[in-house]
Amino acid sequence: MRALPVLLCLIACPAFSEVDYDPAQFAVEQGVFCDVPSVGEMEAPGTVAGKIELFETIPEFQWQTNVVPAVPDVSFGIKTESLDGAAYPGVVLTLTHPPFTETGTTRQAYVTSLGGTGTSINAYTFDVPEEQVPGLWTFRAEQNGEVLYEARFKVVTAAEAPEIAAMCEGIPLS
Repeated sequence: MRALPVLLCLIACPAFSEVDYDPAQFAVEQGVFCDVPSVGEMEAPGTVAGKIELFETIPEFQWQTNVVPAVPDVSFGIKTESLDGAAYPGVVLTLTHPPFTETGTTRQAYVTSLGGTGTSINAYTFDVPEEQVPGLWTFRAEQNGEVLYEARFKVVTAAEAPEIAAMCEGIPLS
């Protein structure tokens, strides 16, 4: 009987990490959080919004998972920390995803920096309905043609991740 919960979790629990990276180079964390207010923005012409939002502090992941409900105000991403304090400027962060419903967009990219002192975060928030498309979403960070990390997320309907969907949308669970 004790093995049953473990077996059920192996079958039904979401994966906790779908990240390829060099563990000698970076510490990484993959997860989901409810949207937090931004304190500014940076131009990012390779994105649909044309900008990325900046946080005052690095948000905590409320869920350590790669399963994300496609609902408003859900954010998901990757935190990285350079293990030796090295800075990585000029990193191209590419996000690929299923086609957006109105524009058909499947790829967004911007230039950022990773490493140095402290933690970096690359995250995405569902702000508008056209973005909320289920399927495989992939973050890929490259510098000078070298892949620093690649992280995969499975975006699902609200019914497939009800706890996260309810918490971020402010809907009480029954």
